[in-house]
Amino acid sequence: MKRGFLNTKKAARSAVRHAPDDQRDEVQPGQQNLPVGNVETAASEHRAPGVKHVELGSGKTDDLLGDACIFTAIPNVKPGTTLAEYPDNWTECIFLDPKLKHVILNTPNFPTCISKVPIPRQRITVTPSMGLGVFATCDLKMNDLILVERPLVILPNALSAPIDFSGGTSVEQQQLAMLMKYEKALEVMVGRMIPENRAALMSLENVHKKNGSGSIFGILRTNGFGISALSEDEASPVTYSAVFDKLSRLNHSCAPNGVVKFNVSSFSSSLRAVRDIKKGEQIFISYCEAQVGTAARHKELAAYGFECVCPRCTDPASDALYQRIVKSTMEPAGPLTLPALLAESLSWMKKIEAAGLQALPEYGTHMIVAWRAEAALGRMDEFERYQRMWKDWYEVVNGKPHGG
Repeated sequence: MKRGFLNTKKAARSAVRHAPDDQRDEVQPGQQNLPVGNVETAASEHRAPGVKHVELGSGKTDDLLGDACIFTAIPNVKPGTTLAEYPDNWTECIFLDPKLKHVILNTPNFPTCISKVPIPRQRITVTPSMGLGVFATCDLKMNDLILVERPLVILPNALSAPIDFSGGTSVEQQQLAMLMKYEKALEVMVGRMIPENRAALMSLENVHKKNGSGSIFGILRTNGFGISALSEDEASPVTYSAVFDKLSRLNHSCAPNGVVKFNVSSFSSSLRAVRDIKKGEQIFISYCEAQVGTAARHKELAAYGFECVCPRCTDPASDALYQRIVKSTMEPAGPLTLPALLAESLSWMKKIEAAGLQALPEYGTHMIVAWRAEAALGRMDEFERYQRMWKDWYEVVNGKPHGG
């Protein structure tokens, strides 16, 4: 899961987590591109809501239909429901078409209960240079479940509807008008939230207080995660972002020790350890594409207004190492014996682990080579060990068990 609005994946409260600096985008008549992050965002306009009660599907709902969007809760809950009655919580959503809600509700086994962490494995506290951060409260192993929660809100990265601007309207005035209209739609969404969820949302960091964003939109831009599992049209998908109470507190590293994945059937996101984490260690995720060099990562992160100073970014040899890691999974120049092939992959696994790059796909590739080689050599204990290790890794990076 990537940070979608404007990240990220988080902030002036941190050296490694800042929102994008103000950006001036090219404007077409009647259309304003809003800088809502660096991933999967598009031109953003909003038609005044003009909401009314409607029914979607069978039974009465508390859905609202705006001129350009649907306001709804996922999973469906009756008006007046409390967290005591429904402790898994629910998400206030803005969809551009009711069919997406039908797709979600018809997902097999929806809504499954969210997974429970037996004891708290994380805490949120102040960091020396990053504002708030998430820290491990116990030693963690790869694939340990750290935190699961439903989003507070989900909304599209772009809301679009025509707006008539009179002649002589400046770009700045057009942008401000669009932001104001978007904020009105967001006020409807937030107004539907229960007090506890509303308070949690409004307590999140907002680093867009001085660029025309309303208070709600500023929070969403600062804390949104892109949700690639949700789209309305496979041919031309509208992408969505989610904001969370706790997961939105995670800070960034290009060598993350955690991975967040969204599951539609439970309508929740899970944070898992992608490598061993010590008690008291801060848990990081990656806000950007990890399978590129430092310059490309910094270009992507520039929209978030900070320069990453993680170990990978501050090591001048990291790009060369990454290129060697990529080449390590290619066909060897000549034939190798099974023992030599196994030794080569085990060596690369150690190098990847030393660099903290277990989230890279090459790590999984070398595990496959290892367990297949061990099986061919008849060492079944080692075969089973590396296969279990690979299955744990697979579940972390894919958000579901292998074959699930």
